[in-house]
Amino acid sequence: MNPGTPIQRPDHRRQARRYSPQHFYQNRILDPYVQQPVNPITLRQLVFFGRNMQEDKLLKSANYVRTELPVRLAHRIRDFQNLPFIVGTNPHIELVYDLYWQAFEKLSKVPEIKTLEENDRFCEMVKALLNDHLVVIPQLALGIMECSKHIPAQQVDQFMNKMLRSRISRRVLAEQHISLTSNYNSPNHMMTDRGFIGIIYTHCKPRDIIERTARLASETCRQSLGGKIQPPKVIMDGNLDAEFSYIPDHIEYILYELLKNSMRYVMLNGKRSEAGELPPIQITVCEGTHDIVFRVSDKGGGIAPEMESHLWSYSQSPARFANFEKVSKMAATVQEQMASSSSSSNSYSTLSSSSLEDQSMHLGIGLPMSRVYAEYWGGDLKVFTMHGYGTDAYAKFCKFGNIYENFDV
Repeated sequence: MNPGTPIQRPDHRRQARRYSPQHFYQNRILDPYVQQPVNPITLRQLVFFGRNMQEDKLLKSANYVRTELPVRLAHRIRDFQNLPFIVGTNPHIELVYDLYWQAFEKLSKVPEIKTLEENDRFCEMVKALLNDHLVVIPQLALGIMECSKHIPAQQVDQFMNKMLRSRISRRVLAEQHISLTSNYNSPNHMMTDRGFIGIIYTHCKPRDIIERTARLASETCRQSLGGKIQPPKVIMDGNLDAEFSYIPDHIEYILYELLKNSMRYVMLNGKRSEAGELPPIQITVCEGTHDIVFRVSDKGGGIAPEMESHLWSYSQSPARFANFEKVSKMAATVQEQMASSSSSSNSYSTLSSSSLEDQSMHLGIGLPMSRVYAEYWGGDLKVFTMHGYGTDAYAKFCKFGNIYENFDV
């Protein structure tokens, strides 16, 4: 699907209206799942479980995902039902609600998975659902933009953070199992060790992450300004060769967004040296006892006070989501930024936005989404700015992967 292609909406005449008799019948199906607790996991558990994969472990993983995804979806469906009526009937919000209900219905009907063939069919179904749900972030953003006058800002922020955290949790479970299955089905799965256990890379190094995201952010910013201004250099120091386990998509998304923002501010506001060079962006990495911290420091003039006050809000400046009308799908990964140079073979992680020019648009969700990613595994993201000088951003990540998922039930 191209960015400008109209989204095929479900036929709402066939869907249960949210306050119809059928809707209350559906709630009787939903209620038992909403009453069940979520079973959180840690990165370390995923790493240990994914090593030396055998058939019985793969089937155990399949059935955990099979039973856990409907529970997590049910809690989010109930959140949609608790929105004010005028918000819930917004076509963008309603589209996401219908997608969640359809996914819940499909997953809740899957019987116990007992064979590898059944697991393969389950993975294909989950891949299709992941692909269908790539429209969720743009649709939620557009719905919030249109409904901002009908719901308090604090409620909007709580709702969006809850939705995005839960979305990450479901995609982690699904993509981890799909990756484990793919690796298990490969002929030499017991002999290969590339450092990946599913989607988790056990040899993440700050130097590699910074170099990769800096190249991409530089190219994005160069194209967004028509190639007329050379992006600032990135200087690294600190514990650049520290090693830890993490999901590359998560940490790279955060660093890419921070670098892209810093580069854009420096290119627009930075004071050039006598040699005509823009002030460089400094990234310092500190390895503590339990954490890895990245500091991204720029001299791009800082963030204006009127922007700083709602830096993490989805509702205070809803017009900033307007560009989502041009983006039909979004996975919120760095891989989608690289779609122009290489097309992904995984259909469930492929974006409709197929060029860096599309991704250079300011979508207004990068920083809030980055903090959701950072906090998900027990980390944090803070931004300190000096208006008229520059900005420092601190991204902290748990080094041992022993903190449970952070999401609201």
